[in-house]
Parts: sequence; C-alpha cells; structure tokens
Amino acid sequence: MSIRYRMTALALAAVVSAVAAGNAQACGEVMYRMGGALRYHAFITRHPADILLYASSAGKAAISDDEQNFHRNLEKAGHKVTLIQTQEALGQALASHRYDVIITYAADLPAINAQLAHSAKEPSLIPVFQRGDETMRKQYPLALNEDANLNQFLKTIEQTMKARGT
Repeated sequence: MSIRYRMTALALAAVVSAVAAGNAQACGEVMYRMGGALRYHAFITRHPADILLYASSAGKAAISDDEQNFHRNLEKAGHKVTLIQTQEALGQALASHRYDVIITYAADLPAINAQLAHSAKEPSLIPVFQRGDETMRKQYPLALNEDANLNQFLKTIEQTMKARGT
C-alpha cells in the first residue's frame, strides 16, 4: 500500500466521521427545539432550606391546589417545607422551629413581622406582591411578583441560602 493511498483513506475516514458527528448534534438539536420533550426539568438544590409557606386562610376555606403543588415542587427540589394558614399556627411554628425562609403574600407581612419581633434569628422573607407594587421590591429585595414561576422562586431561595452561608 502506498503512502498516498493511506493518506487518502485516512482523509476520507476523517470526513465521514465529521459528517456523522454533525448529524448526531443536529438530531439532538431538533429534539431540543421541538419543545424539549426529552429534557429533564428537575432542579435539586445545593443549599436546602427550611421553608415556611404562610398562606393566610382569610377569605378561603382550604389550601388551594396551586399552593399544594408549589409545596410539593419545593420539596422535590430538596427543601423542607411547612405550610400553614392561621396566625395561631404561625406563632407556634416560629416558636418551635427555626426557618431559613418564609414565603408569604404581601398582605400577610404585618402578621409575619409581628411574630418575627420575638425571634432570635430572623429568616429571610420572600413576599409575593401584586404586579405594579414596586414599593414592595424596594423594602424587600427578595420579593417576587405573583406571576413568578417556580424556577424564579427556586433561584431566589438558592441565592438566599448561599448568601447566608448554609
């Protein structure tokens, strides 16, 4: 076999390999663009938090499905979550356990702040405010609006826990 023949065969093999590799990437790229059916969306936290979800029961009889789903998704991410609805339960929960993060509606902040006045180590507050209420964002830098998705909450919790050094 001549050297010229070997070089031609080697060059041909390289071209075939490059074309095959390009097609493999394109296949994956197409699946990604088709809505990401094969992507894995789970998020597992590196900084698990003890989270208190306070959803005041004022004006409603039970915890909504959205609140239950939010609770489950936070737990799937690796956080320990307690969901309460009454001011009495809020007081008992804060007296008996130290929470890293409290997520609540902005309207419930007075009740939360009154209870936190008795706490030795204050948890980080992530209030949920209505769209357009920018005064809340100035007072509470972690505040998210009511249209925030789960990923935004998870990112905020993760950054908070990282900043706290836990």
